[in-house]
Amino acid sequence: MHPQSTLVACGSRRAFTLIELLVVTSIISLLIGLLMPALTSARQAGRAAVNLANVRSLGQAMHHYMNDWEALIPVRLPPGERHGKSQRLEARWHWFLGDYVGAPFKAATDAERDLILSGAPLPRVDNKVFLDPNHTLADLGGSSGNVDALRNGSYGYNYHYLGNSRVDNPRPRYDNFPVRLSLIKTWDRTIAVAGSLGNQTVFRDSGRRGEHAYTLDPPRLDTRRNNAQRFAQSSGMSPVEVRHQRKGAVAFLDGHAGLMTLAELGYVVEDESRNQVAHDRGDNALWNGLGTDPERTR
Repeated sequence: MHPQSTLVACGSRRAFTLIELLVVTSIISLLIGLLMPALTSARQAGRAAVNLANVRSLGQAMHHYMNDWEALIPVRLPPGERHGKSQRLEARWHWFLGDYVGAPFKAATDAERDLILSGAPLPRVDNKVFLDPNHTLADLGGSSGNVDALRNGSYGYNYHYLGNSRVDNPRPRYDNFPVRLSLIKTWDRTIAVAGSLGNQTVFRDSGRRGEHAYTLDPPRLDTRRNNAQRFAQSSGMSPVEVRHQRKGAVAFLDGHAGLMTLAELGYVVEDESRNQVAHDRGDNALWNGLGTDPERTR
């Protein structure tokens, strides 16, 4: 073929018209619109899976602790007492489970080591097993805005029935600790650890997660033996937080875990949009270690 005929052929190619470009752009936008919900859903499912894996690991660590010590862990050591491995003063439950899944906070400097030894507030969580991927550092602040990453963290412990180590009464020394394994009748139906909202009054008023989020309150407070009104509940309960399509990640004493609604956990829901549950109403069957609650209220 002659070179000139080649040039003519190339020059005859037609560019896209404005209408054609608009059509292509519209199709691309439509495809993105169709894909975004699926991508968002996949991202949420991924976070839920990580959260569920975290509480399962914590539940299994609790199970190992029970086998080793034949008792449940304290929610927090009383004044002056230290966790053996870390020497954390007045350690919360995270440090005890940390013996099995790794410490929640790793000191990198002498000043941070002093924080552990002194029992002072900790600024962060180093071990992601203790951190829900839905939380940001800002979420870990209490009502004051200060970060105390374990006190106001992602997960709470069913301390009310399993390890209330507060010292409010002269006798017995602890409010409800130690709890021996013989008192637990249904390990597979007793909540150990779950995602915690913290004080629901603070969340309702400010939208900030925190304030005693290391604890979990059952639907009804057992004030007769736990002196519950002296703790965070005096200004608002600390219920499970339902972070995944209205379900919360929950681990049981036998080590299994699942996603459950507030109603399935025994709560009476007053305001679902703000995770608000009723005070002292509901069913404690999944909390008290018995698997049944003859005193339940609705």
